[in-house]
Amino acid sequence: MTLQNSPVCVTSDAFAKLMLGKPYTDRCCHVDAVDCWGLIVLYYRLCHGINVHHDDSYDNGGSFSTCFDGEINFWRDTDSPSIGDVVVAYRGSTPIHVALWWGRDKILHAREKTAVRFDRLLTLERLSTKLRFLTYASHSRSEDAGIT
Repeated sequence: MTLQNSPVCVTSDAFAKLMLGKPYTDRCCHVDAVDCWGLIVLYYRLCHGINVHHDDSYDNGGSFSTCFDGEINFWRDTDSPSIGDVVVAYRGSTPIHVALWWGRDKILHAREKTAVRFDRLLTLERLSTKLRFLTYASHSRSEDAGIT
């Protein structure tokens, strides 16, 4: 996964405007195209200046659930998600998709075979058997004060 560092962090709203409509491309994490995990990584890099950990199996084409299992130790569950926290969709006990929580029943995500878009949380609920909310373990919630 190749990312370019941004010297200036952007707001969540600016990030959404930048990414809306960008095509889904498997194993991609760039402002021109992303997959669902790439959108998460790019969000944290551009909006918070955080390089979230990613497992080498991601770059090497590992399955989504294998990659997720390698990342879960860097995240913690939350019952009160904030903008930018991760929503994980499961089918049974297998994670199948991730999205960014955008508040008020909204998610921002890169949908396979389409593009980055906003959807209602209900969209993920219908595609999965359970949802889980995660926040990045090393991310301080006080940093979110300026997000609208």
